Amino acid sequence: MAIESKQCATETEKCIDLINDLGIEFVRYEFYDVNSVARSKTYPARHFQSCVKSVLPWVEGTARVFVSASSVGEGDDVTVDPRNIAQAQLNALEGRNISLLSSFEYEFWVVEGKTRKTITEDLNICSTLRLAEHQSFFNSIAKNLFKAGIDIERLETEDSPGQFEMPMKPSFGIRAADDAATFRTGVKEMAKQQGFAASFMTKLFKDQEGSSGHLNHSLWSLDRQTPLHSDKSRLYGLSKMGEHWIAGLLAHAPALSLLQSPSLNCRDTFRRDTFAPSNATWGVDNRTCAVRLKKTGVHGSYIENRLGSSAGNPYISLAAMIVAGIDGIDRKLPLPEAVPFNTPSSDEASIPPGTVPLPTDIDGALKSLTEDTVLCKAFGSDFIQAFIAIKLKEKKLLSSYCSNKKDDTYKWFKEFYFDYI
Repeated sequence: MAIESKQCATETEKCIDLINDLGIEFVRYEFYDVNSVARSKTYPARHFQSCVKSVLPWVEGTARVFVSASSVGEGDDVTVDPRNIAQAQLNALEGRNISLLSSFEYEFWVVEGKTRKTITEDLNICSTLRLAEHQSFFNSIAKNLFKAGIDIERLETEDSPGQFEMPMKPSFGIRAADDAATFRTGVKEMAKQQGFAASFMTKLFKDQEGSSGHLNHSLWSLDRQTPLHSDKSRLYGLSKMGEHWIAGLLAHAPALSLLQSPSLNCRDTFRRDTFAPSNATWGVDNRTCAVRLKKTGVHGSYIENRLGSSAGNPYISLAAMIVAGIDGIDRKLPLPEAVPFNTPSSDEASIPPGTVPLPTDIDGALKSLTEDTVLCKAFGSDFIQAFIAIKLKEKKLLSSYCSNKKDDTYKWFKEFYFDYI
């Protein structure tokens, strides 16, 4: 069951009472590092000094608290902490009288724990029989996540062997990223308990589709009652704010593609003639674009940011998108022409003049990030320097492993990324 986080120290006794009532014996303090790896320390509940956010039904007698880093003694937020960065950008958005409703839509891989053979082998997307082979496993994931406060919208098989998708319902503010972090780690833990292994690495197979981490979102008033991105009376049903927001995402798309798809393995997804974007384009219900406007629901539409991969850190991804969107709003950037429905964004005749391609290698992606002064300023020099250093280290490790033999690249990808992402 979900427990609302209490901010006030005077509520600690109530939280302790809840822990006692629910039979909680351990409290996990958890955070997500820059590489999307969940790191934590688990304490006996008798030493409890903070407020529980949720119980983890798949871990016996254990509750969990998400932590944000602060300096010892001073209490100031550590500026390189991804969760702190995301919260700071949400605050900046709220300072413009805007609330963000969002949800991450992850694809992931499931393999046999010992053999590492995918649990399905064909490419039959949304096949009832493919899912039925392991229905009880996926049902148990969905039920346990719901008990932890995360509502799964649906279960489905995806386009590659062993690939699945379980989108979550959206939430306002930082909870969307917290839910994404819980989902990722929870899926991996529950898979291990059943003799499987799950991974959110982007590309398991060089010649198959990768796993995405699309960020569905919409802009709302501070009272969360009025959609601000939508105006059914205007072209595409977008308000001026919605147009500027999408224009901001497109203007920063090359750098966003690294912050939201950060691993070396991710770069192979940005290819022409796939369902991953290859350039900074947008379209109405166009799955080949970087940004897709989904025309659905009582409020008319919501926006799908398709630049992110499953390997991305949800806090970094959320923060980066907000920075780009705010820049579009503040500078009133004009919205480029949309790529027509059912037209691939790789069709040169159908994209606006001057459309920028997305970088397909890590060097190009790093260059795009360092040249994006808006994102670099918002994230801060300490974070950017650390992030770039990590990417360069990964590149060096890959080069050393492969000794310039490209056939070894995916072997290294699996060894380096599979278990922890």
